[in-house]
Amino acid sequence: MRQAIRSVRSFLFLVAVVFVLSPAKAETFYVDGHGGVPLAVTEVGPETGPEILFLHGIGMGAASFSGQLDSELAEKFHMVAFDLRGHGMSGKPSTADAYANREVWAGDVQRVIAATGLKRPIIVAWSYGTLVAADYLSLNGPDSISGLVLISAFGGLVPPAVRSEPPDEAVMAQLQRYRTMREIPELAAQQEATDILAPMLFGRTAEGPSKQWIANTKALGILVPPYAQPHLRAHPNDNAALVKRLAATPLQMFHGSKDLGLSAADVAAFKQALPHADIRTFEGAGHSLFAERPVLFNAAIAAFVEANWRKPDDR
Repeated sequence: MRQAIRSVRSFLFLVAVVFVLSPAKAETFYVDGHGGVPLAVTEVGPETGPEILFLHGIGMGAASFSGQLDSELAEKFHMVAFDLRGHGMSGKPSTADAYANREVWAGDVQRVIAATGLKRPIIVAWSYGTLVAADYLSLNGPDSISGLVLISAFGGLVPPAVRSEPPDEAVMAQLQRYRTMREIPELAAQQEATDILAPMLFGRTAEGPSKQWIANTKALGILVPPYAQPHLRAHPNDNAALVKRLAATPLQMFHGSKDLGLSAADVAAFKQALPHADIRTFEGAGHSLFAERPVLFNAAIAAFVEANWRKPDDR
């Protein structure tokens, strides 16, 4: 009898340990964005924890941040990501005016923040998402957030630097082929386009994104319809007027040393415009460094959020 009781207790203890150690489960649901466009929102982590809002790149989605949303970060941080309009499981308007101005994008972000109970989040924006972050901050002010993390792009805060070397002709030819295929409404064309882009998103070291992340990236790319491509690329990208307003905002910038979209001159121009920014280089990584080096990236994000997140009543 005593042995049976011990066995039951041991079983219950193991169940409790597994429950405590298991990562928090994310929930995905819809929120009405600007103009009623449905936005697929993923939320995970304790509601009272430090807040992080992720904004993804063009042709990607909330699932791009699986290495963060499905990590140990979910035990401590209240994290939210959503598929931008025209992407993933979110609505895909067909008219240019549904993508054309800051109010649209800022409105989407504002509605997601309200629906998930975020008060003053740290915004972590990747690539195209940095433009969306700039839209939100331009209309709501930097004091609406606790800090800003830019990944692999500058959100139009500084113009592209003059390159000392001409762009690689082979890479430029691939990009042109990619853009051509993206506007053809045929599945084969879309598959070719995502096959071209995926390898260009990361470096060429032994480390890199998981096979699942790459597969998800290709699937997300196909979910952006060809008719939305020119509208998305017409996004406002001159946000120089926001630079001075960010002078007191905690700012971190991450970039990979093998990123095809950034040069050392770009990084130097950004540092000159925003000297208080903390710039960190991930050696050997490419454009999607958070997927290539998730452990290193997650530790850096956790440190930045813990140091800078402010509750609404904090002074």
